[in-house]
Amino acid sequence: MLEPGTIVDAIRQSRLRDSRPLSVYWVWTSTDRDDVARELMRLRGALPIVPWVLRTHGFIDPNSVMKDVSDVLDSARHEIQELTEIARKQQGIDLVLIGRRELSLIDTSSPIVLPEWFPVRPGKTETVLIEDLTWSATVALSDRASRLDDLRRILYNIDRALLDRLEQSRRSDHNLTASLWDLALSSGTKGGFDEEMRRIRNTLRAIRNPTGYRPSTSKNPTIVGRLWAHANKTAPDSLPKTAKALTTALNMTEVGDDASLVAVLNRPTNPINEARVRWSFALIMTLRSACQLVTAAAHEDIYPPFPFVLLRSTSLDLRRFLDTAVAKLRQ
Repeated sequence: MLEPGTIVDAIRQSRLRDSRPLSVYWVWTSTDRDDVARELMRLRGALPIVPWVLRTHGFIDPNSVMKDVSDVLDSARHEIQELTEIARKQQGIDLVLIGRRELSLIDTSSPIVLPEWFPVRPGKTETVLIEDLTWSATVALSDRASRLDDLRRILYNIDRALLDRLEQSRRSDHNLTASLWDLALSSGTKGGFDEEMRRIRNTLRAIRNPTGYRPSTSKNPTIVGRLWAHANKTAPDSLPKTAKALTTALNMTEVGDDASLVAVLNRPTNPINEARVRWSFALIMTLRSACQLVTAAAHEDIYPPFPFVLLRSTSLDLRRFLDTAVAKLRQ
């Protein structure tokens, strides 16, 4: 569910791009709709936002959707006319329909005759588009939708879990970690495996706040940082070799067949037949994407905003896979 502040920001940006006599927005919530309406009124400032809680059926049949809008305008006449001065200054009204469900209509753009009492262009025919803010509202990469604190904490936890697992494998059999060391972990190092693992452990111990943790590919790189750097310069079709080395180094008997969406989208041309290697491939690609998101959010001023729902679902998918990976590594 979008927060009222996000809704207001989305409408503000929309009005800057295209000021219409009547703009209609749809939002849905499972919380108290009256609370959402009151918060929108509190936050709207000089914007001509009129929130309206839908308590009747409608907005289902595309042939009658503009009649549904007209009915709401008549019901909300008092609330709209209270904003007459602001509406004329802003050259429009922003009607926010607050429902219990998502908007099921696909084509929601139709002409409507504005009422004679309407503050802007009364009695005129205007084309009205109902925009479902659930899908269209955009936010910065650092928005709460990304849950960056949680993602950084999980990256810290997985860095610790990977280190523990690799050291355990090393104690069991030095040969288990040799291939991964040569392929992905030894680049730019002066010491051997044991020395680097001690340095990495000291680096992680110095982290006082895991929610602020940001892996690095160059400055005191940890296991996650090294895998990230390796994935950055290695084509997906070449990464199964690294995934196989990681599988051997982790020395895990069963991992299931879990994957993140970003891992699937970056799958190699040739299928990976072994489940453990597929999981290791997914781990490498998911770590890379999580680190990229955390870093991009720290430099959000050079990137455009993205849909709230996209950032929320992407972050959730990354965190779900990595959080589960931590538990598997610690078994």
